[in-house]
Amino acid sequence: MPFPQPNQVLRAGLYMVIAMACFILNDSCIKTIGTTLPLGEIISIRGVLSVLVIAAICVQQGILGSVPLLFAPNVLARSLLDVLGTFLFLTALMHMPIANLTAILQSVPLAVLLVSVIFLKEKVGLRRTTAILAGFIGVLMIVRPSPSTFTIYEVLALGIVFVLAFRDLITKRIPAHIPTFIIALANACFVALGGVAYGFYQGFQNVAFWQFGLLCAAAILLATGYMFMVATLRLGDLSATAPFRYSNVLFAIILGMAVFNEFPDAVSYVGMVLIIAAGIYAAHREAIVGRKVNEPV
Repeated sequence: MPFPQPNQVLRAGLYMVIAMACFILNDSCIKTIGTTLPLGEIISIRGVLSVLVIAAICVQQGILGSVPLLFAPNVLARSLLDVLGTFLFLTALMHMPIANLTAILQSVPLAVLLVSVIFLKEKVGLRRTTAILAGFIGVLMIVRPSPSTFTIYEVLALGIVFVLAFRDLITKRIPAHIPTFIIALANACFVALGGVAYGFYQGFQNVAFWQFGLLCAAAILLATGYMFMVATLRLGDLSATAPFRYSNVLFAIILGMAVFNEFPDAVSYVGMVLIIAAGIYAAHREAIVGRKVNEPV
């Protein structure tokens, strides 16, 4: 299997950094209006706008005829897990420092390894097991579960990690003939429907111009981030681009300080470093194992 050229890896890394910046800016838009509108209304409006953006991309790509694949079993299961993950994430985002929540979510690849071992009986060696343990020690250093500081929102953050881990495992089992943007469209459609349903339960409020503007920006940033992520995965080796993925923790720290006046303490910073180091090492080991499996015999 040919390895990517150095300039190709750098371009893929740049695309990954742009994608991460888009995702964090999207989160910041939502966090900014999170206390001014009901959660269901936020999810439904952003969801509908995201559907329009992704549907336009599908038209441009000439794949809108594949819309019936939205209801393929694995695509549907992935979308429903993403609906749950979206609600949990946005609820936690409204009540947690953005840098802490972002750092905790960096342990999703480690959780995927753990879930694979427990439920799929996959073999994981000592080194990757150590990476999993180190990553979750990092999570605990951020969450610090003690009666005085542990809240329901830390529980939600941990729940999100495993919801997304199961989602990623299902994603790997989606047939290759289903276009990536059809999967994204399914996700946007079901998240929007979930938001509308919850919105009717909570009730809707009038949306001010500035709120609608931020929701439009969030939808565009989300779609843009997804496009750059797709470009990254097509250009670069996952293990080579993995270190660039953790740039979103840096973006989250900067935005948390500048916009939300949130300053992680020293223990949280150590936890972030542990999660990032464990994630990069696990990706490195994954690449080595994958190469050995694919070597001709």
